[in-house]
Amino acid sequence: MRRFGIGLSTDDKGQPALVVHPEIKLGRAHFRPVGVEQPEPEETPKQRARRELKKRMTDERLSKQRTGGPDPEKG
Repeated sequence: MRRFGIGLSTDDKGQPALVVHPEIKLGRAHFRPVGVEQPEPEETPKQRARRELKKRMTDERLSKQRTGGPDPEKG
């Protein structure tokens, strides 16, 4: 089977064949309407804590790169 871009391919006889994503075949795909404004989902405390942790770790890594050593605040 030859692939030509996204979703287009040819079978063994050279005829075009459409490739369907496995999630769609198995019925596990989620569809959302286009052009309909949906409210942003509220952030849970766990998601907020994870986001803050990632930000803090990034800030620490950047400070280490700038100073060339360990974080001076940690002693």
